[in-house]
Amino acid sequence: MATWKKVIVSGSSADLSALSLDTALPVASGGTGVSTLTDGGLVLGSGTGAVTSLGQATNGQLVVGSTGADPVLATLTGGANITVTNTAGAISIATTGLASGTVESVSATGTENGITLVSDGDSVNPVITLGGALTGVTNSQLSNSAVTLGTTSVALGATAASLVGLTNVESTSFTGSFSGSFVGTTDLPDLVSGNGLSGGPYDGAATATFSVAADGSTLTVGASGVKVADAGITATQIATSVAGAGLSGGAGTALSVNVDDSSIEISTDTLNVKALGVTNAMLAGAIATTKLTADDVTLGTTNVTLGGTAASIVGLTSLEAVSITGSFKGDGSEITNIASTLATAGTSGTGTVALKTQSLSVVGSSGISTVASGQTVTVSADVASDSVKGIASFAVADFSVTGGAVELASDITIDQDLTVTRDALISRNAVISGNLTVAGTASFQNTQNLDVADRFIRMASGSTAVGDGGIIVQQVGPTQGEAFAYDAATTRWSTTGSFDPSTEAYTPDSFMSLVVEGGTGIDVPTAVVAKFQKKGNIFVGDNQDIFIYS
Repeated sequence: MATWKKVIVSGSSADLSALSLDTALPVASGGTGVSTLTDGGLVLGSGTGAVTSLGQATNGQLVVGSTGADPVLATLTGGANITVTNTAGAISIATTGLASGTVESVSATGTENGITLVSDGDSVNPVITLGGALTGVTNSQLSNSAVTLGTTSVALGATAASLVGLTNVESTSFTGSFSGSFVGTTDLPDLVSGNGLSGGPYDGAATATFSVAADGSTLTVGASGVKVADAGITATQIATSVAGAGLSGGAGTALSVNVDDSSIEISTDTLNVKALGVTNAMLAGAIATTKLTADDVTLGTTNVTLGGTAASIVGLTSLEAVSITGSFKGDGSEITNIASTLATAGTSGTGTVALKTQSLSVVGSSGISTVASGQTVTVSADVASDSVKGIASFAVADFSVTGGAVELASDITIDQDLTVTRDALISRNAVISGNLTVAGTASFQNTQNLDVADRFIRMASGSTAVGDGGIIVQQVGPTQGEAFAYDAATTRWSTTGSFDPSTEAYTPDSFMSLVVEGGTGIDVPTAVVAKFQKKGNIFVGDNQDIFIYS
């Protein structure tokens, strides 16, 4: 019958009553590779191969190594004045006549190159002392008695007045003088040309020439030295401070005379009074009218002297003005070209207003109100209501108005009940704050993912009895789907392929393995709900033991 079977894994405690192997456990798996071992023998490793045995050792035998080969069992053997006795579990070693080979004295003492060998002459407990230090060792007694610098050999203790054949000498400083030239000496600090100089650099490798540099336009270098070039001083060399009051220029700009170009101007490098440049403000005192060519004006047939006053003007044939203050002489009947009627036109119909006898009325209509006050007529649009046309506002989140045209926004929020009795096509996003009830079949044809903000999804919400249910992923057609569903008959979550969701018949192909946690007794899970005791389910105890129901 099916029960909880304990699974032995790394880190878990294993309690096995017995373990039987059909074949010897290989060395790679932690075994010996053999089924039997020599009684009392010593085990010998063979890499990944099966272990071997050295056999049972006899009295006094030891394991003796051999380079590049397996160790062997062997016994100790005695030599001169040495006796070896082998017994069960013990080895005895004894000596005879050992004092006959003891060094008792040194027959001679002396010193060689500072090394002294001395004996105290005691024949019972002699002491031999080696002392001194190496002194007076000649060069001929050394393996190497000279050094070579460049191509110059210098014996130890000798002095070299000159060195030949050196290719390089590095030092922070040199004392004394050099002999010869600096040709090839490139490690000296470079002497380079600064501002106003050209040539170089000089680093000791070769001769270098330095010379004074001049631009050739302002300064030039001749046989006698540096001088200002002919015509070398230009506007560029003149400072702006050279230009005084009434002048400007310098720093690259030619000197020039400043004029206001309204009263005085410059024409072809010549200063002169500009035409019409003299204003009244420039004239001193009062200019008499007698000094003017014309000292009066004629209006109609009325002559008026400059500075004089005309109470009336006679002889005018017409008068044009934006406005006229005062009154007309007579009743105006003699005045021509004055309109007496005003024509009006509406969306439909036309009319006239007699200006002398009639008034113009501005009348509103549905949604339009008019108010007259003094010389002002105010036309206003009424606020729209259920029964009155007028100005209406639109929520910018749901509508947009361009050129009087009203359009729905891309996203619309509906926070009340919405009843749609016919098909509704929504091509953009729709946010429904209240409940959405679909009485018929709901089909979602979006090719992208379905986002559900709710934490739980309840299926078969109308069920009153136990039944199957799940999620189907359609494959090549509506009758070909991969199902993840709950099988009521086995009370297990399961999967199946090629499922037709239009049918209610459901036969699982496989079951989901569930993990149950809880306490354990002696290698047995405790208090496991019966519905989870199904084949393939896994139980993990508080002590990390693992069980599988099988």
